[in-house]
This record gives sequence, C-alpha cells and structure tokens, in this order.
Amino acid sequence: MTSKSDVKKLLEAETDRLGFQMKLANGRWEITNPKNGRTGSVPLQAMGRGLDNYKTEIRRLLHDHPTKPSPMVAATDLATEKADTMPRDTWWSVEALLAAAYANGLRPYVSGGNLHTPGPLDAQPYAEMLQARKDEVIPYLTNTSNATTSEGDTDVPTIGDTANVTRSKPRDIAADAEALWGLLREAAQKQGDVPLTNGGTEGVQWVGALADIIKAACSDWDALHEKEVRQYLNRTEHTRCHRPRATPPVWWVALEWNNGNLKVTKVQPKPDPRTVAAAVKAKTTTAAPAPEPAAPAATGGAALQALIAFEQTVRQVEAERDEAVRERDAARAELEKVRADHIDLLVELDGVRLERDLAQAELTTINALFERFTGGKK
Repeated sequence: MTSKSDVKKLLEAETDRLGFQMKLANGRWEITNPKNGRTGSVPLQAMGRGLDNYKTEIRRLLHDHPTKPSPMVAATDLATEKADTMPRDTWWSVEALLAAAYANGLRPYVSGGNLHTPGPLDAQPYAEMLQARKDEVIPYLTNTSNATTSEGDTDVPTIGDTANVTRSKPRDIAADAEALWGLLREAAQKQGDVPLTNGGTEGVQWVGALADIIKAACSDWDALHEKEVRQYLNRTEHTRCHRPRATPPVWWVALEWNNGNLKVTKVQPKPDPRTVAAAVKAKTTTAAPAPEPAAPAATGGAALQALIAFEQTVRQVEAERDEAVRERDAARAELEKVRADHIDLLVELDGVRLERDLAQAELTTINALFERFTGGKK
C-alpha cells in the first residue's frame, strides 16, 4: 500500500503543473480546476495501480463536464442543465473518452476483432459511448504505439517473420499480500482490536468476509492471483481463519508484518507410477536406432527457418502451460489437505473441552463429598 506522503507528493506535483488547487476535506484530497470549476477527490492512500488512476482522475478535470450542453443547445434550449446521468462525448477525442472510461472503472480491450467493455454498472454510459465509436476505439487500442496488445489478439506471424511471444508483467504477490494484511489490520482496529492468539502468537480478531474486502479494494485481481495472495498470508502466518463456518467468519490477524525468514515453496506433484515404469522399461529395452531426420530443403531458406522457430516457440508455451496446470492442481490438493487438518483440529479441540468440563464436574463432586464426611463448613 502506498504511503500518504507519496500520494501527497504526486498530487502536489500534478496540481502545480496543471495550475489546479488541492485541499484536505472529509478525509480525502479535493482537487479543483479553477478554469472550469470541475472538482474531484482521491483517497489519502493508494493500492496497486492507484497512483496511475489518481493521475488520470486529475487530468480529467482539464475537460469540461461531460454533461455540459454545447453552445448551440445552450442558446436555444430553455431547460436547465441536464443531470449527470448520461455522459456526452460529442467533443471528446478517443484518448479523452478512454481516459474517462478508465477513471470510471471500465477496462476496455479487443479480442477476436470485437470491443469488450467490462466494468461496474455505474459506468454503463461510458461503455455505450465506446461501443458507439468502436470503429475509432478498436484501431486506437490495437495500435502498438498507444496500447499493449490484448490477450488473444497477438498477430500470427507469417512465413519469414520472427515469432515474438508477449508475456504480461507478473504481479508482486508479496507486496499485494502485505497491502491486504494492512487493510485487515485497519478493519480489526475499527472493531476494537480484540486480542486473539494463534498457536501462542498474539494477534487481534477480525470478524468479516475476506472476499468482500478483496472485492471492494482489489477488484482488478483475477481468481488465481487472489488465491495465491491468500495462500501467501496463510503460509506466512499473518492471517488464520479460526471459525470458517461462523456467519460472518472469525479471523486471527497478526499484529505486525514480519516476512524475514518465511518462504513460500510450491510442491511438485508426484510422478505417475505408470509413467516411471514405462520410462524404466524404455531404458532397459534395446530399441532400433531412429532414422535421422531429413535435412531441410535448401530452397526453404529464411522462411522455413522462421516457421520452424515459431513451431518450437509454440511447443515451449504449451509445455509451460501444462506445468502451470500441474502446479495449480498441486496447490489445490494442498489447500484441501490444510482445510481437512483444520477441521480435524477443531473436532479434537471440542473433545478436549468436553473432557475438561467432565473433569471439572467430577472434581466439584469429590470436594462436596469430602466436606460432607469431614463435617463440612459450618
């Protein structure tokens, strides 16, 4: 999570550059464009790509309000200014329209030659404007000088071209886990910082659904990244669900962030015994020498070499995909085992508590009999 000082430095730099005004109001930074009177506000702290979103929010104030009527309409229409329900983009460029869409939570991308505009329901007007101008938006998004290529839209190289595979930048699981832990600590403080221990380790109690916190503050996470972040917090002993079946669940949250000597390793799946037996049999059996591959025709030249390189790249990508699937299955099996162990511990704890209550009742009975036969208390 970005500190408040970093957010303040960013806002001061942007407002000074654009000639805007900023002030602290109601626990948020309020930004005002004195030329057109437009205002906007941003939180004191940022998470993930929050700083980039803040820059976009500030630059939106350069344009007139999207519901402001055109000069011709203002001169002829006697009605008051329309409410901010349906934005108008008649004077917006494609770049300005996309900036407004991003600021309102839309994430437009191109797949299969079609424009997709996922996002919150409140941003539906911006999605309709993008679809209405898709003939302009699609070329803008697919242009490599303005935006990166979306998943599924990588151009298939032709013979003679070099095959390039573009990979998305990996997320920082540790940083996102620390940010999520910070949100849980703040939520626990709001609930009074009720003490709670986990295996002798002091912490605080938080009551709530972790999925709701992630959905509200980290809406850009996909299901796989959310799972990895939650596993990271669990394995590094920063969070633990003490009562998963409660409504809402009860969580233990560590007091401090400590990731010094803790490591997260991925368990490799055990090899299939049939595969191992087949490999041993293949080694012990003398096989006939395989025929040497025929040399490529000299007439192929650079085009044939490029096609062979592309095929090798595709095979490598498929192998990496299969390895990722195996790692996912292993992690899923490990999670199920941890959940089963947790349930067994809860059952065992209930049994210990029952034995403690029975022993306490028996001790009370013995004390009463002893007092009775020895005269008791007068």
